[in-house]
Amino acid sequence: MPREKKQRIATEAAPAAFASPFATLDLPGRELPPEGRDPRPAGPPQDQRPSEPLGPTFQERLLLRRSTAHRGGKTVLVLEGFSPAWSEAKLESLLHDLKTSLGCGGQIESRTLALQGELTDRLIPLLKSRGFAVKRGW
Repeated sequence: MPREKKQRIATEAAPAAFASPFATLDLPGRELPPEGRDPRPAGPPQDQRPSEPLGPTFQERLLLRRSTAHRGGKTVLVLEGFSPAWSEAKLESLLHDLKTSLGCGGQIESRTLALQGELTDRLIPLLKSRGFAVKRGW
């Protein structure tokens, strides 16, 4: 008994209209692009607003102190001198970013930031890149 011949499946590229499963949908306010054009918009979406920067708008001067008092001999860097314009939420956000960047612990103590460890050589350039002027207090 002879075998039947298998049918071949076409492997050519699909037409451009069927390249995207959503290309043929008729959505309100959306026109189908002419062939060969990218259907995505050229720039960023217009409804997105730039986020508020974490750094100050003017160069704010902070005092950086090294402290070991009442901490069992462990070194802690204390940042103080934030203006009253800094809310608790902004201070917490800055503290979180600094802790993440430096890989250390820290907390807020009465409008001052306390970062655990001797990280002065890494902390000062990080603060200067965010627009702060840093003065050492030791």
